[in-house]
Amino acid sequence: MRGCGVPGDFGGGGNGWPQARATAEGEADSQPLERLQRVVAGAASMLSLVACGGGVSPSAPAPAPSATPTPARPNFVLVVTDDLDVPTTDRMPRLQEFARQGLSFTRSYVAQPLCGPSRASILTGQYAHNHGVLHNDTPNGGFATFRQSEGSTLATWLKGAGYRTSLVGKYINAYARGAGDDYIPPGWDDWHGHLSALEDGRYFDYWVNDNGNVSRHGSRPEDYATDVETRQAVEFIRAEAGRPGPIFLYLAPESPHIPAKYAERHGYEFHYELAPRVPSFNESDTREKPAWVLALPRLNDPDIDRLDELQRWRMRSLSSVEDMLSAVVQALGETGRLDQTYILFTSDNGLLMGQHRAFALKENLYEETIRVPLFVRGPGVPAGTAEQLTLNIDLAPTLAELAGLPVPDSVDGRSLAPFLRGRLPASWRADAYVETWAGPGQQSALRSADWLYADTDGIELYDMRVDPYQLTNLRRRVSAAELESFARRAARLASCRGATCRQ
Repeated sequence: MRGCGVPGDFGGGGNGWPQARATAEGEADSQPLERLQRVVAGAASMLSLVACGGGVSPSAPAPAPSATPTPARPNFVLVVTDDLDVPTTDRMPRLQEFARQGLSFTRSYVAQPLCGPSRASILTGQYAHNHGVLHNDTPNGGFATFRQSEGSTLATWLKGAGYRTSLVGKYINAYARGAGDDYIPPGWDDWHGHLSALEDGRYFDYWVNDNGNVSRHGSRPEDYATDVETRQAVEFIRAEAGRPGPIFLYLAPESPHIPAKYAERHGYEFHYELAPRVPSFNESDTREKPAWVLALPRLNDPDIDRLDELQRWRMRSLSSVEDMLSAVVQALGETGRLDQTYILFTSDNGLLMGQHRAFALKENLYEETIRVPLFVRGPGVPAGTAEQLTLNIDLAPTLAELAGLPVPDSVDGRSLAPFLRGRLPASWRADAYVETWAGPGQQSALRSADWLYADTDGIELYDMRVDPYQLTNLRRRVSAAELESFARRAARLASCRGATCRQ
């Protein structure tokens, strides 16, 4: 058996779930926890996570870290998971503990619910119709398209202001196809980018560009990707100990993306978890749904069994992300940076896990796909929740403002800094606009506090106050004028740019 946690249902090519329903990237793609092992930081280059063993242990005594002078600007750690939906996040005990230590944005959405475009939006603060990354790969997508935007990203802004910057994990889909495998985008001082162009697997058997040196990771326990990335993140933090300048760490583990392989130490967890049995699970009546939903057969018992097992795998893979967060927080504390660091946790998109009959499906406009977790802790951040509508295009301008930098005119998003300082902006958006190119042309949705309107291959309108699982499409029960009002608002945002998106 290659690696760990790889039963036949979800490993490699024979993954065992219906191929027509599986999502792809660049191709046709609880039991309550017992006390978990805490991650212990080792020496700067020797944080030895035993990915498939019985825990994590240091290979050498950790030296006393140098105290870091308080920087003039705060530090940032931005953690971006892959395909993590809110219902799954809600079942992860340590993620919930992390969230309680800061501010949770309970209505956080992505500008496009697909990995590549979403990650481009995080780094640029732009909608996909402005940065141009519409898909995960060519044409009009992936790394090849994103290169035209690399001259102005969150990384270049912060590096230009004196930040030491590091990327660890997934950059953007199809990286670095069309460039040398040793290619490092502008704005990054420390680079550990997962190479999609050479990718055999996500969790084992993969290639990484480590600061220009392409290295292979195999199927040994110590090659488990999330643990490798944890070591690299901690090493970057510790290497910067004692230096007065601020740091920006962009940490992008691939968990819980299919096939969601997990470290063996977490294999005993979540034995009794199931895919969420919400009212929309394996929906019986889809007559008022768009054509792509109508084409989905109801899930049969074997489908549901595989879906439940996949959900357990996803949660176990996320346990290593919880380990990662613990290790990063510990390293920041050891090096004297924690009190001056904002840590943000989010995902590139959500996922349908049986809702509306869909088997692990993204790139659609349903709530579980477009809504993502967003937790922020840091200096002065109040503990609690914020219900205002936010988008992942808001992350780049937020960090820019917290760093005291001017936000480029090209940015479509709005800064969340006032919320993190315990204040409400004088005005805020009434709609979260989401777009996708899953079908022919641009498709869109508006999510307001009370409604979700979607225009794909059919109009959908849901009253989210009484129908949060989107069972009753009201398109035939409201007036044409009311539908037109939603359509006009969506059309304005479909072509907005910069300041017109922020109005």
